[in-house]
Parts: sequence; C-alpha cells; structure tokens
Amino acid sequence: MQNQNHLLILAHDSRLGAALSQHFTAQGYQVLTASSLAEGLALPPAAAPHLLLMSAQLADMHALQALATLRARPRLSGLPVIVLVGPDEAALQRDLLAAGADDVIVAPLDMDILSLRVRNALQRAEREDVTEPRTGLPTGRLLQERLAALTQNDDWYLIEVTLEHFAAFRDLVGFVTAHEALRHAGYLISRLAAEVGGEESFVGHLRGTETFVVLTNTACGPDLRAALAERLPPALHAFYSFTERDQGYIELQDGAGGTTRQPLMTVRLAVEQQSPAS
Repeated sequence: MQNQNHLLILAHDSRLGAALSQHFTAQGYQVLTASSLAEGLALPPAAAPHLLLMSAQLADMHALQALATLRARPRLSGLPVIVLVGPDEAALQRDLLAAGADDVIVAPLDMDILSLRVRNALQRAEREDVTEPRTGLPTGRLLQERLAALTQNDDWYLIEVTLEHFAAFRDLVGFVTAHEALRHAGYLISRLAAEVGGEESFVGHLRGTETFVVLTNTACGPDLRAALAERLPPALHAFYSFTERDQGYIELQDGAGGTTRQPLMTVRLAVEQQSPAS
C-alpha cells in the first residue's frame, strides 16, 4: 500500500543511502535520496519531504551545519529531522539535539527500530499540529506564531494564496493525484518565495484547506505576488488533459445520469501589508 508520506534521505555513503531507500520504499514511503544538503534542497516538487533522514556527514557539510541551515529557514524550521551517527560520533548526540534534530540514532542500525522512530516522528509532527500532512508545510502552531509575530514588525507583506475549484478537480482525479497537485503548488509557492522574497520568506498551509500563507517584506511583496499570479495557474493546469485545458472546463457525473461542467482550478490572491511609512 502506498504511503503518502515523503522521505528525503541524505547520505554521503551511497550504500547506506541505497539500503535506506530500499527499506522505506518497501514499506510504501515515497523516497528520494541525495548525497548533500544542496542536492536535496534542489530536488523536484515531488521530493518536498515530510521528514528528513540524514547521516552525520554529508558530501557538502556536517549534520550540525545542515541543521543550522534548515532551522534558519522559516519554511523548513518545522521539518522533522532524524540524524544517523556512527559509534565514534555518539558523543555528538547532545549537540545534534541542541541544534534541532528531532532524534539521533547511533549505528549499528536496527531497521525495525528505525522504522518505528520515523513513524513516531511523523505522527508527533501531525499531533503537535506543526506541519500540514498533505504538503509538509508549517501549519497550526507554527503558522499562528509567525502571524502573531507580525504585530512586532512594521514591515511585512502577507499573501493568501487559495486554489479555487480544487474540490471539483479532486472529484475528477481522486485523492492521490489531487494531493500531488496540492504538494506541487506548495513546493512552487515555496520556491518562488525563496527566489523572489529571499530565504527569510515564510510559507505556511492552513490545515485542511487549499489556502497557503506567504509572508515576506514590502520591498519584495509586489514582485512575489506577480510571480505567483504568473506561474501558479499554468502549473495547476498541467494536471489536466489537453482537451480539458483547451475547452476550459471539466465534466463530472451529476448523480442523475448526466454530467455537469466545472471550471478548471484557478488561483485567488489576497494581500495585506504593513510598511514603516503606512
């Protein structure tokens, strides 16, 4: 049975990466691997992870540096991270946990125990209401903390991004494909926020909805809004067939033996802002 949770495995040792990938793929997880943090962050939309499993030493940096990089980025600050260390690195457990690791596991690995710890970390993240299960983006407490912090800042630009007519699309393609489209949207929004607004920009996802919240500064806000308006609609329409895109609507069963026409997904952008001069 396919698991909707996506795992990103970072391991400098290709044999370790392959063994972990094989193990978790067999358990139904969606798994991608990389040897460095830079490579992992550059993976395509489908790789947006719910959990990061990494070895202590990566191709480009040590796990301590990787954790500092991840936790300094608002949109990745809530990502669960489990670090695997060798017997000679056991003394690093305290430092890794202090740097933001959710768990540290010392080799030799017991794969059954590792699986349970991954499962527990994912369940804990969902239970603590810090990540939206469909996209892995910050939600709940983390999102509310970011919004509350706006009252202490006189320079912010907030964009609410809502995917409209998503329910009709879900009825057409089913939950699995619909969730992939939602994940793709979340990834693209995050990527544009980083490219246009900088790494300090924040992207959250209101739990159980198709609404994302993007926070950046007023200098970058208008350009980011324009980029979202330009790039999101064609990315969403790519999930429809050529015929559906060409005609501009989809047809669904109406429950009475006929069909009904429904619009393609669209994007609604709502903006609030606060600047030092306002």
